[in-house]
Amino acid sequence: MDYQHVLVYFMWTFTAVSAQDVKYFLKGQDIHFMPSISEQPIRLIWLHNENYVVFFSGMEDIVKSSYKNRITLDRVSAELTIKNATYEDSGDYFLEMNINNKPDTFQRTIEVIDKVSKPNISCEMSDTKQATLVCSTESKHPHLLKLKWSSPGKEQTGPNLTITVRNEDDDQVYRCDVSNPLTNETASFTAKDCFLGKRSDVHLIIILVCIFILVILCCVLYITPQYLKVSKERDEKTSFLDQVLTLPSNSGLKVLTEDEKMDSEGAMRLTASVPALHSSSTHLNTITELSDTSNDQQD
Repeated sequence: MDYQHVLVYFMWTFTAVSAQDVKYFLKGQDIHFMPSISEQPIRLIWLHNENYVVFFSGMEDIVKSSYKNRITLDRVSAELTIKNATYEDSGDYFLEMNINNKPDTFQRTIEVIDKVSKPNISCEMSDTKQATLVCSTESKHPHLLKLKWSSPGKEQTGPNLTITVRNEDDDQVYRCDVSNPLTNETASFTAKDCFLGKRSDVHLIIILVCIFILVILCCVLYITPQYLKVSKERDEKTSFLDQVLTLPSNSGLKVLTEDEKMDSEGAMRLTASVPALHSSSTHLNTITELSDTSNDQQD
């Protein structure tokens, strides 16, 4: 018989079974279904949300492609194991069997969940004495989480807890327990830690002021010597440029020829005679002026 026809046969015999309690498995764990049967079934089929997982026709196992290498079927006990559970494996599982030509069924509802993360506790101050503690954690299944606050002589469920803070030295400890059906985590908080935020703000301001002052000091200590050095170099350069320097000549002394010597001596004599001629001319002019004066007087 073709397994598709057998699948149709089992599907029409499928009837709704009242939902049972959900069984939880952690992500990555193996899921193991153990139906209680009296004899080995002739044929069987496992369904997940009405989609077949594996079908045993009495001769061989026919496994859905998405479950290959992930499932193990015991043909005698009809037990099914799914390895490395994922969130997508959550849902309703239904086993339809034929034992001695009589139908038999088994159903199980499961949910694959994650481990609880360590909770985080924060404090919100409403005034100097009253505060609200908030407990939170991350989860893909928040509807399964249970939160409980504990302090000496007091317990309270829920994520928020209102407390009275006596002063900045209040060492009262409050504990938050977070759990899901399989795992749990705990975190503690001391009342005086509500003031950490305010003290942190003050410390931050002080640190920023100190950094600003250090930056100013560094600038003063570094820039001032640099400025003085540049100013001194500029003054020295200006003084150097104001001086007149005589550079040595690279040309050698020239040796005069005989003609050049004669020309030079003639030029020297001519130069020497110029004052004498100038003096004679002066005397002559003086004599002429005196003669003219004498003639004027006689007339």
